Amino acid sequence: MLNFLLITIAAGFTFLLTYFLRKILISRDMLVIPNDRSSHQEPKPQGGGLSILISFLFFMLISLIFDFIEEEIIIALTIPGLLIGLAGLKDDFNSMKPSSRLIIHFFSAGLGLYLVGGLPSITLFGSSVNFGFIGQVLAIFYIVWLINLYNFMDGIDGLASLEAIFIFSSMAIFIYLTLGTINILFLFAFLIGSVLGFLLWNFPKSFIFLGDVGSGFLGIILALSSIMITIEIPELIWSFLVLIGVFVVDSTYTLFFRILSGKKFYEAHSEHLYQKIARSFNSHIKTSVLIMIINLVWLMPIAFLITFQKIEGIFGVILAYIPLILACYSYNAVKQET
Repeated sequence: MLNFLLITIAAGFTFLLTYFLRKILISRDMLVIPNDRSSHQEPKPQGGGLSILISFLFFMLISLIFDFIEEEIIIALTIPGLLIGLAGLKDDFNSMKPSSRLIIHFFSAGLGLYLVGGLPSITLFGSSVNFGFIGQVLAIFYIVWLINLYNFMDGIDGLASLEAIFIFSSMAIFIYLTLGTINILFLFAFLIGSVLGFLLWNFPKSFIFLGDVGSGFLGIILALSSIMITIEIPELIWSFLVLIGVFVVDSTYTLFFRILSGKKFYEAHSEHLYQKIARSFNSHIKTSVLIMIINLVWLMPIAFLITFQKIEGIFGVILAYIPLILACYSYNAVKQET
């Protein structure tokens, strides 16, 4: 009941923050003007994710004062999350060089990994495996990739917010069923509520965009959270990779083939599968709902089986990803033929 109350309070607080933030941005004419790469036709304010960041910082302060969450977790998430959020905020209203943005991403990822205690041992083929220094380097790249892929996948109404709510909710359920009530559930409950408060302004019709400040912040919080919970339950890193499968496969597949075709991978575009589907449906709502159905019907059951050791983690990831990869290939093949 306390978690549900926290979700409600966080949602209400962020909803109001987004309302005032939207009014400020509109009054200052800080709007995104649609172009040929846009998925929207009307100018709208972006940077709405700032309300999620502010809500998060406020909750972290309250948690520190009243000892809701361990101080180590607060520090490990707040500092890197704030760095990425501020960098995204600057990028929303005054574009940064890709190189400068990437430097901040790598620094924040390395700092965040250090503060959470590094990549823990992972369950692989029934054994606990520590990848040592190589594992820590790979973990930094993993965090940076999640920051960026979350930005790539924030292109239609509601998708990034719905995905975050889905993942935080799923991980909270898995942790509760395996470990019972622990303090990190308060964190997940607040994040669910906070993103929900913003979602009401972004779905089913968008009145404000999440922006880089919001997508980058959610990306690093998801990445660091996935590492933290793996310390408690080693199988959960595989479960997390399954839950975020649509985002990982779509963004990685698109980036890979853009590089192969000689395109500048860091430039904005509208070639992701979800963007193509949205254009085919002529509906952001249908596309976001379709992806949530895939999450609930296909990905979550596999993640559940991994968490409770019914299938090997890496095999579960492969099983989950194969249909998603085939969907990307098939859709692009059909489009090329037509």
